Amino acid sequence: MTDTSAPAIHGILLAAGLSTRMGQPKQLLPFGKSTIVETVVDNMLNAKFHQVIVVVGHCADQIKPVLGQRPVKIVFNPDYRDGMLTSAQKGIRSLDLVNAKNESNRDAFSLMLVDQPFVTHELINKVIDAYVQTDKDIVLPSYNNRRGHPVIFRKKYAEKILALGADSGGVRALYTSYSDDIYYVNVDTDAVLRDIDYMEDYKKAIKEVK
Repeated sequence: MTDTSAPAIHGILLAAGLSTRMGQPKQLLPFGKSTIVETVVDNMLNAKFHQVIVVVGHCADQIKPVLGQRPVKIVFNPDYRDGMLTSAQKGIRSLDLVNAKNESNRDAFSLMLVDQPFVTHELINKVIDAYVQTDKDIVLPSYNNRRGHPVIFRKKYAEKILALGADSGGVRALYTSYSDDIYYVNVDTDAVLRDIDYMEDYKKAIKEVK
């Protein structure tokens, strides 16, 4: 549970992709004692998020049963074939932050990727804690001067992300436009960078999991 006096930070998991480079739905690949998507969702549920939203698309009918009775909000993105930005926008719309009142508070949302099972709840909380403590409105982890995930945006950025078009370069475009509003959390692990795109990545990853 989160402190009611702290800003509400909503975790949005982007899990709608086609897994084209993997050749099969990576969300459902075995990972440890469960699957990749379950591992990431459990890490999010164990963190200090106000709620967890899972955006699904490709293989949604297979992913939903896997998540079982976990206390998450599942949102379907019918435009998942058009890229990750559409899933981010769908997740943000489900929060209705654009129309939320009390714009002066620091409620926020975090974007996470389904193929990053090594991002533990401790890492997530480190980014959350940094957001709570800083006056910057975008907070993300950095390893060896490389940006990673999860990224936290104050809710005022919801409208800016919803306004992005397919040719905008996606959410990353905001890092350039609003570079002065970013706080980087230095971490000592490349887990915030590692994703599982190819079968070689997966085979290497499962060797590291008990």
